[in-house]
Amino acid sequence: MRGERSLFQNLGFEIEGGQCLHILGANGSGKTSLLRIISGLSQPTEGKVLWQQETIHNHPDFLKQSAYLGHKDGIKNQLTAFENLSFYQRLECIIDEDLVDLHLAHMGILDCADLSANKLSFGQRRRLAFARLLMPLFKLWILDEPFTGIDAQGRVLIEEVCLNHLQSGGMIVLTNHQSLRSSALSAHLIELEL
Repeated sequence: MRGERSLFQNLGFEIEGGQCLHILGANGSGKTSLLRIISGLSQPTEGKVLWQQETIHNHPDFLKQSAYLGHKDGIKNQLTAFENLSFYQRLECIIDEDLVDLHLAHMGILDCADLSANKLSFGQRRRLAFARLLMPLFKLWILDEPFTGIDAQGRVLIEEVCLNHLQSGGMIVLTNHQSLRSSALSAHLIELEL
């Protein structure tokens, strides 16, 4: 519910390893609200979200195995791109500078490694946020409008990263305003209407 208005109801779906659920809809249709419920950041008015047959709030590993990338990228402005990834790596009890460089290179921003995040363009910050997803072994990626503000080359790269995640048995739930080039990213589609 948003105020007195029901955004969606009687909504049910299930995804498993290698699958992507694409939630399509106009602004205001409830896409972000649905993602916040799936990630556990908001409570549904009715119903529940399950992870491995348990509610996400009762499952001990849901937060370790899922990653939410929303409109805000979770990047620390005062840290360099390299320091941002190193920081998130340490949260997972990993220290591997070569791996940080590898993920920055994979996302095409290794040349920005020593720039503070506040000097990066929006698209570079988005690529850095995706590099962060590559660091730990998150099984479920929850992505809110991942292609917003990305140039054509960056869009192809992010789709490729998403497809690689699916091919390795990962799962993705993403929102988008429009259809996607890859059929694997749109195989399971829910369209929310205003």
